[in-house]
Amino acid sequence: MKILSFIYFFITSLRNWLYDKGILKTYSVPGIEVICIGNITVGGTGKTPAVQFFAKKLEKMGRKVAIVSRGYKGKRKVEPLIVSDGKKILVSSRESGDEPYLHALNLKVPVIVGKDRYKACMFAKEHFDIDTIILDDGFQHRKLKRNRDIVLVDATNPFGWGALLPKGTLREDFQGGCKRASEFIITKSDLIEDRDLGKLKRFFKSKFVKPVSVAKHGVSSLCDLEGNPKPLFWLEGKRVLLFSGLANPLNFEKTVISLKPSYIERVDFLDHHNFKEKDLELIKNRAKNMDANFIITTEKDLVKLPKDLSVENLYVLKIEFTMLEDNSLQGMEE
Repeated sequence: MKILSFIYFFITSLRNWLYDKGILKTYSVPGIEVICIGNITVGGTGKTPAVQFFAKKLEKMGRKVAIVSRGYKGKRKVEPLIVSDGKKILVSSRESGDEPYLHALNLKVPVIVGKDRYKACMFAKEHFDIDTIILDDGFQHRKLKRNRDIVLVDATNPFGWGALLPKGTLREDFQGGCKRASEFIITKSDLIEDRDLGKLKRFFKSKFVKPVSVAKHGVSSLCDLEGNPKPLFWLEGKRVLLFSGLANPLNFEKTVISLKPSYIERVDFLDHHNFKEKDLELIKNRAKNMDANFIITTEKDLVKLPKDLSVENLYVLKIEFTMLEDNSLQGMEE
């Protein structure tokens, strides 16, 4: 693992050096402000709700916003692909990938996916009346120039175990990545002690001298499969089975623990997992064996479940990104 991490460090560091020196070319999108929401670690920082928060914030500032994403694991034949035109969703979650589809469900802005983010951004500019693009998870995509890089830091694992992939969860050298960032948001701050949060804030402010915001990912609602909200107190004192395909399922469990169930078990799948019938049978059998009162999944996983599923007592826990200290987008004109 150590050798593989060193090889990964060498490759990513060389690539960043080539971009820093201008040897590898970067491309800008004329007349469009590009704001990247990304991270230095793999998954688990809460990018999806953060992107939606900033889309709404920018719209309130009078901006005309579109979202551009790689559309990870989306099975599509067209590049770039319009997921939503801002009025209606045009493709399935299997084509778009789960995060872009969630953006399309929860927002009324154009959502475009494409492996080449520069071409996808130019496509968005040409086809929609916009002045701002939010680049979802594009911090390591150096080919595209942007005006601002907002880096999310998971409070429960801010330094990616101190190692690059595959030994740790860092996507690139931590110091180099942080120097390139425009600002930081410490996410999931409610899952650590106040003392540890204070240390994190002081570290990023003193070390990199850039704006630092603090956010939490709190429960917004518990819904049935039709989207009808249910009382959160339903989970108190109950036996609950959780299932998800997340980078960090432990944080999902910690969030549910705050609702005071009597007992929890988890079925974990790989990040971005597309669920099959055999997975649902496994989940139903596990729920039966543990005598679960409720089966809970995430909004992100819901869009990847078969449409004709029949699972009793299945509910979706929706998470809301809330800024506790908002120092983001400083100096940006409204």
